[in-house]
Amino acid sequence: MKEVFFRIVNKWLIWPFTKFLRIGLSPEKLAQSFAFGICLGTMPIPGSTITCTIAAIGLKLNFGAIQLINYMVTPLQLLLIYPLFKAGAALTGSQIMSGTLDNFTERFRLDVWNTLLELGTTAVVAVVVWAVISVPIGIILYKISLPVFRRISDKNEPENTDL
Repeated sequence: MKEVFFRIVNKWLIWPFTKFLRIGLSPEKLAQSFAFGICLGTMPIPGSTITCTIAAIGLKLNFGAIQLINYMVTPLQLLLIYPLFKAGAALTGSQIMSGTLDNFTERFRLDVWNTLLELGTTAVVAVVVWAVISVPIGIILYKISLPVFRRISDKNEPENTDL
């Protein structure tokens, strides 16, 4: 069982990053792509692919690496949407996240405009909460991943056999 786990981790996590390093991506840029991909990939609203693309272009990161990581964290994004929206609702005093789906549907049916306005306000605050949390997490992810990618890069460099 342990061997199967390590084989899966190697195939789906280690190998893709090793391949990026082999094609010439620096450990620094890969660590930046890793940190931005995770942080932007957990944004509580749709559009992480677009924000990752903008980050890749603007910061000269590897597009493939940042998108790969973005897609890898999609399950985490789905898990974080609810608590981030709950935090947004709590900070705004909104009742949009309380009750059942039937309550929300009924509320939406009775007052579409105000329900959308309240949901939009909650979404904006949820994004602010996510951003406040993501900045230190991104820095930590970069600082943790950089030595790992440097070590992987050093292992994959051919030894100098000049005599």
